[in-house]
Amino acid sequence: MTVVLLHEIVMRHACVRTYVHMITNKIKNQLNLCIINFNVSFLFLEQFFIKKMSQSNKNSKLKLSNVSDYPQKRTKIDTQGLNQFSIHPLARFNGPCSTFKQPVEIMSFSYDNERILHMDDRELKYYYPPDLKDCNLSHGYETFVQREQSGPEPIHSLLDSLAYAQKSSTDKNLIKTDLVSWRGVFTKILCTPYNRNEPWELGATLWNNTIFIEEHETEYTKENSTGSTPRHKLMSYWGYKFENLSTISKLPSEITSPDDPELINRKTSIVNTNVQYCSVAKTSLGDNKLIMGAEVDCLCDVKPERPANPVDKYIELKTSKIVESEKDTFNFERYKLLKFWAQSFLIGIPKVIVGFRDNEGCVKSIKEFKTMDIPKIVKGKNGMWNATVCLNFANKFFEWLRTVIVVDDPNSSYTISFTSPFKDIKVEFVDKKNSVLAERHLDSLKSS
Repeated sequence: MTVVLLHEIVMRHACVRTYVHMITNKIKNQLNLCIINFNVSFLFLEQFFIKKMSQSNKNSKLKLSNVSDYPQKRTKIDTQGLNQFSIHPLARFNGPCSTFKQPVEIMSFSYDNERILHMDDRELKYYYPPDLKDCNLSHGYETFVQREQSGPEPIHSLLDSLAYAQKSSTDKNLIKTDLVSWRGVFTKILCTPYNRNEPWELGATLWNNTIFIEEHETEYTKENSTGSTPRHKLMSYWGYKFENLSTISKLPSEITSPDDPELINRKTSIVNTNVQYCSVAKTSLGDNKLIMGAEVDCLCDVKPERPANPVDKYIELKTSKIVESEKDTFNFERYKLLKFWAQSFLIGIPKVIVGFRDNEGCVKSIKEFKTMDIPKIVKGKNGMWNATVCLNFANKFFEWLRTVIVVDDPNSSYTISFTSPFKDIKVEFVDKKNSVLAERHLDSLKSS
């Protein structure tokens, strides 16, 4: 009896084990089947969306491509499309600062009082401090000669100077670069991360592997131009008058008396904005090679002959409202110093001299800022700007720009715009119109 009972127990146990094993295998098979079905479904959906996106791109005239962390190789894109570079998040532009090479002057030129271009330094001036006892910037306003110009300065004179420089040089690669523009254009780009309520528009043409850029006139620039209101025109005059009262046409060491004719005449000389001295410098930001032209106010000493680099002798002159409150301090550091730094840093000018004036245009004090020290003034302060972010942003933007402007044709152009809601910089191909190049530049630029 005991043996029979024991045998029955063993048999039942074996049956249970067999049943459990069968159930387990069935569950495993069902799970594997689910996984297989999931993978098949995923692949089907993936192919479905790829197909739909491909069809959408074929049917659509717009193609969006957001910036990546690294530049892509320059390849042919949908030239009818729209490309955009995202400003946000700014945090991605933190980190090690992009390398910026010391700018080297390769050319300089002048405009005389009739706005005639000369490939020389005839309008170069020297800094000599103004007399604060008699420094009313409104004096002479009634004789102000403002150059006739509709919209921002075209790039033509800069390109003329490059053609002249290349023709005069034995270096066949003297003007070989990735981007060419005025300093003002590069300043706008450098400051864009922190100037998100100032729209701008640029035109660009790719020719001989170089992107040539100039600023377009917009409704915003019209409304905020120097002559848009009587007050704007007067305040613009103050800046030019300060330059007149702070410069002379001969070396400071040659001034031997406060009655020197240079010092007397500059108080009554007519302010003429046709007159300019410009420096053309070559530099690089990261892997982006840049050539820019910039108006230079004055220099502090004898200008060395090239190939010696004169940019460290140059001085930038500015005027600003007297700082009397915390709000004034914030506005000066947040907005004025950002622009002062960007303008001077880009062209390699080491010093900015600021005349602080009252609301009537009388200069009350003068302060000197070293360009390289300006970012330290605002470092760590709430609501301020970061020079590293500006440089990293510009570096990434230039890298990206060189991947989307790909039609190498002097008769074609692109529009680069930054407008409300100020989240992206957009680039759009506009075909064969509005080229920034003039016919006379093509041979000289192609041979470079």
